[in-house]
Amino acid sequence: MVAEKKVLFTEKYVEIFTEEDGKVLSAKWIGYLKLDDVQKGCGFLTDFIKKNPGVQHLSDHTQLKVLSKEVQDYLTGVWFGEVANIGLKKIAVLVSEDVFAQATVNKVNTKAQINDLKVNTYGTRSQCIDWLKE
Repeated sequence: MVAEKKVLFTEKYVEIFTEEDGKVLSAKWIGYLKLDDVQKGCGFLTDFIKKNPGVQHLSDHTQLKVLSKEVQDYLTGVWFGEVANIGLKKIAVLVSEDVFAQATVNKVNTKAQINDLKVNTYGTRSQCIDWLKE
């Protein structure tokens, strides 16, 4: 059975949707991200996670270009702590084939050890979903 995707939020820089019967909250990030855009998208994610305990997060970076230093600092210094504190346990990251994007994503992930929050990087969507469902 293929779970339906339910789109919740769309902007030029991100599409946020649920899948796997609402158990996975996915964000497909697009292009070169500005700090304000990431803050708006992450704010939406945070609100959804607060209202839906037990949901896990898949961050799709297949169309991402590069995470700027300020975006990296926001994610590691602010957002990961916020979502860890409201109960998020796992973030699966689907990586871009772009080696520069991969490098910036991996830099963020190595700093993401906050409370019980685990961040793992995968090359396929199915690997991400399988890990989130464990």
